Amino acid sequence: MKRWRVGDVQRLGARGATGETWGVALYDETGKPCVTFGYPKETDAKAGREHIKAALIGVASVTKVRDDERTLSPIEHR
Repeated sequence: MKRWRVGDVQRLGARGATGETWGVALYDETGKPCVTFGYPKETDAKAGREHIKAALIGVASVTKVRDDERTLSPIEHR
């Protein structure tokens, strides 16, 4: 079974006069992106990615404790 993962920070495109838009995708256990988080600055996207990773690590630790019950897929982080 594949694991959930957080993608790299990527430039999503231009945002008019305000500059670029940056994003981070969350991929599900099938390897498909299920949500993209957008940010106005690359530094914000990098910080957001770290927060998403931390949240997924928290989920993984909970699922390890409850591994005898139905739980979410294990989480992969880079």
